[in-house]
Amino acid sequence: MRFHLRGIMSARSLLFKLSLPAVWALMLAAGPAHALQPLQVFLDSARDGGSPDVLEAEATARQQDALADVQLGRALPGINVRGTYTHNQYDAVFAFQSDAGMGTMGQPGYVPPTYSTITIQPYNQFDLYATLNVPLIDLAQFKRISVARKNTEVSLKQAEATQLQVSGAVAQAYYQLVANLALVEASKRQLEASNQSLGLTSDRFKLGATPELDVDRAKSQSEQQVQQLASANLQLAIAARSLFATSGLDPVIDTQIDFTGDLHQEAALEEYAKQLDNVPNVQAAALTTQQAEAARTAQNLTLVPSLAGSFTEHLSNAPGFTGSDASYQLSIAATWNIDFTNFANNRAAGAAADAARARELRARLAAGTAISNDWNAVKAAIARSQSARAEVSSSKHGADIALDRYKAGSATQLDLLQAQRDAFTAEVSRIQADADLANSRAQLRLSVGKPLDNVSANATTHSPSNQQGVQPK
Repeated sequence: MRFHLRGIMSARSLLFKLSLPAVWALMLAAGPAHALQPLQVFLDSARDGGSPDVLEAEATARQQDALADVQLGRALPGINVRGTYTHNQYDAVFAFQSDAGMGTMGQPGYVPPTYSTITIQPYNQFDLYATLNVPLIDLAQFKRISVARKNTEVSLKQAEATQLQVSGAVAQAYYQLVANLALVEASKRQLEASNQSLGLTSDRFKLGATPELDVDRAKSQSEQQVQQLASANLQLAIAARSLFATSGLDPVIDTQIDFTGDLHQEAALEEYAKQLDNVPNVQAAALTTQQAEAARTAQNLTLVPSLAGSFTEHLSNAPGFTGSDASYQLSIAATWNIDFTNFANNRAAGAAADAARARELRARLAAGTAISNDWNAVKAAIARSQSARAEVSSSKHGADIALDRYKAGSATQLDLLQAQRDAFTAEVSRIQADADLANSRAQLRLSVGKPLDNVSANATTHSPSNQQGVQPK
């Protein structure tokens, strides 16, 4: 992965689009530049809620966990309580003789009979039902609980994958800002060098040692650097905003840091390929396959009868002929649903499982390709960086010679400008390779499922007050 940055270089062929890593090279070669917080600070900010993608992934995982509890709740006993009030236009009361009494009316010792009433339907009727439902045998529902738990695991793995993706975006934005900081510093130095060249050319023109055309050319060179500095400041503001949008943290650029590229070789590609099963996307795909298989089993179990029991307690002020205000009812029900839709759903579940296995294979192939591409990108960037450093050494030496010869009057201004441009271009190429290397190392680490914690893209980044760099693991 490479970055690109719009900016005006110096003149003629040097007016090209600087790649973001290339601008970073300017900082490497030209000394300390304004810096920002370490990369780890922005990674922590994004992981702790600064990134909307991370927040969404974590919320989705919590939602799936709650839905799994919903499935569990359907298989557990539950209580349903229902109360009703009914106003009846007519009441229904049944009277009956409860005691025949003793003796004959009017005779000594006579005891009259007693009568009782039973309310069949009162004017105002109150009923309270409390029902306990207990699933006894429901194999399909029990299997659906396993499916829901797999969904939760998939969501958690997807959240891990999202965090790695966000870390990659944060790292890219971070290096882009560092590169733009370097571009600003390099533009300032180049503007200063152009002004010095203009002054030197003006002095030689006053002495009649150079034509007026050289003065005009030096002025044009200086104005081009003014434009480049303005463009660099604009790109710096845009890059700072991009890093904030990615990590949720405002970058601070009122200090200085130094960046040194790291040319160590990575382990063999086969070693990284062995870590394929540790990639969250691959793990999520494998769990999705397991979830689909479990869903198919659950669908097949719908052909098995289910058994459930219930216990209901009824309280009422209309006891009827029982004469009791409280009564209970106990029941056991067996349910067996067989229709054409069951068999069609079974076929659909089987096809969904086959599709999940295909997606798992695709995820494995994609992850393996990403590992291979990132590993080869690191290898190529190391070679480019090594070659570019040799080019920097020779071009810088040539620029020094051209400056001495121009001062001595044995070289033209065009010779000096061309030598300086060549040296500047070599520095840009070197740091482009170094920045590509640093970013490729970061992406390689992420592609095998490893976070960037305590790693600053396999490069040493430090402030002047702390010279202990962070080395890659």
